Amino acid sequence: MPWKGRIRLIASLLLPIFLETLDYTIVATSQSEIASAFNNLTQQSWIGTSYILASTVFLPVYASVTDIFGRHWALQQALLIFLVGSAICTGAQNMPMLLTGRGIAGVGAAGMVTVTRIIFSDSTSLEDNNWQSAVMTVLYAIGYVCGPLIGGALSSINWRWIFAINLPGAVVGSLLVFLLLRSQVKPAQPPRRLPSDALSTPYKESFLEKINRVDWLGVVLFTIACVGILLGLNWGSSSGWGTLKVILSLCVGGAVMVAFIIWEHLLERYETGKREPPRVLATTEPMIPITLFRSYDVVATSFAALSSGMLMFGCFYFLSIYFIIVVGQSATKAGTQLLSFAPGLGIGVAISTRIISRTKQPKYAIILGSILQPIGIGFLSKALMNDNQSQVNIFLGLCGASVGLTFGPLSMHARFTQPENRIATIVALNLFFRTEGGTVGLAQLSAVLNSKVRTYLSNTISSGSLSPADAATLAGESLDSVSSMANLPPQLLQIVRDAFRDGVRWAFISLIPWSCVALLAVLFLSTTKQSTLVRMEASSAGEAAEPPAHEGGAYNFRPVNSHTYPPSYQDARMGPDPRYGRTNYISPSAYPGYPNRTYASPVAIPAYPATRRS
Repeated sequence: MPWKGRIRLIASLLLPIFLETLDYTIVATSQSEIASAFNNLTQQSWIGTSYILASTVFLPVYASVTDIFGRHWALQQALLIFLVGSAICTGAQNMPMLLTGRGIAGVGAAGMVTVTRIIFSDSTSLEDNNWQSAVMTVLYAIGYVCGPLIGGALSSINWRWIFAINLPGAVVGSLLVFLLLRSQVKPAQPPRRLPSDALSTPYKESFLEKINRVDWLGVVLFTIACVGILLGLNWGSSSGWGTLKVILSLCVGGAVMVAFIIWEHLLERYETGKREPPRVLATTEPMIPITLFRSYDVVATSFAALSSGMLMFGCFYFLSIYFIIVVGQSATKAGTQLLSFAPGLGIGVAISTRIISRTKQPKYAIILGSILQPIGIGFLSKALMNDNQSQVNIFLGLCGASVGLTFGPLSMHARFTQPENRIATIVALNLFFRTEGGTVGLAQLSAVLNSKVRTYLSNTISSGSLSPADAATLAGESLDSVSSMANLPPQLLQIVRDAFRDGVRWAFISLIPWSCVALLAVLFLSTTKQSTLVRMEASSAGEAAEPPAHEGGAYNFRPVNSHTYPPSYQDARMGPDPRYGRTNYISPSAYPGYPNRTYASPVAIPAYPATRRS
């Protein structure tokens, strides 16, 4: 891609990426003040949780929306939803209204991050994917760094500005996308199951036909399953894993997830022609093709993304606990201490970009980052035990470098091992598992922290070194808030700080097994064939077959010689079809009138119709 095109791409996607990242972090330092404005401090955690729940669940949904309706339409729709959600939050009159707005904004944020990542990954050039991944990671780092600082500044004026700042940003972002990106991105993709008569006529889809392609039942099942599981994890870390609501949420979420997998498998059988679909499902496409998980590379990179998300979110949230409770810093000061993560992230991105540029293989950057991840966690936990803040900052940077090394290459590697028509799904899955890792990681870290703090205090009380009055104080409600801890006598305050230091240290140690399993998994990633990269680079440069022309959603077809099969079927006769994992042989009897009939075929057919395959 020429530099003019690169600048155009960055300029159009800068605001969507920045807004989505900023909204994750800008509220973090102001949740208490926002909840206090409604006299509902006990619900402050839901200001962030409602946003994260919605944005996590709808990440894979937007993969289907992006393919069916086109990149530009999906991004504009996501910006509009984000704008509406932010407007509701800005004018919220009570806590339920605020949480509703946060949930709607989370849906829009899921679309913004998914579509922008898909647009970056659409290039078939490894070099373009490499620099685009680096640019995107830097933009994420800027958002994570600026969020707490901007949030603190705006909350000192009025907390409503925290959400109001999104309104002009979303409008300007929408205009830039329309002016700079509309004609540069992929349009709506043709159905994977083309009817037999579509081979000889231009294919067009109405809006209602596109709606019918969406896997609506899959969306509902996936949403219910993920919300149930995520709520169970969130409640379990705070209310206890044995409570009825936690058990019920996890059981219902797990059961519905099994139903979702069965449903997606059924849709896949319809799509591949193994079963005849009912009329209402004739064009419905599975939201998450289950066959993707038959690929070792997809499974390994997804697990590595999960592990990386656990570390990244753990650093943001639990080191804040260390700096505020153990060190005794203010929330603003604790936020500035976390800035050490950003330089490490940038260094990791720079190294991964160089490695991929030299080796033409994303997996080597992934392996290096996966090696550094358990090392960084181990040294960080040791620094926490020693209460050495300078070492904490250094090893926090090392953890950031390990995340930066894998942030882009994970989805890049999976993307180059799958067919072109799976790009959107692969990118969305990588994002989903990274965010899901954050949720799972926070639940695990919270459980370990609470357990270790209780054990430490219980052992201290049972040792008899405290007076009965001091023991009763520690066993009471003195640990319910930071302000109540600050009112403790110096001797008891030091005991509490030691308990939380030990708890945070063990919380991070609990992440090491996940990192080690991820390291073992990525060691066996496949090597991307150079022939594949050369072919893709040539296609990106325009040296391969020209892409299908499109205008207004219509795909144009070109004629072929009467004594040959259509190009796509010729390719199928020559060898294995990677989309089905077997060799397809075309029988002349499948074409009435062969060889005296001229056929027309799309330049590229996403899937072979069952009636044309033998």
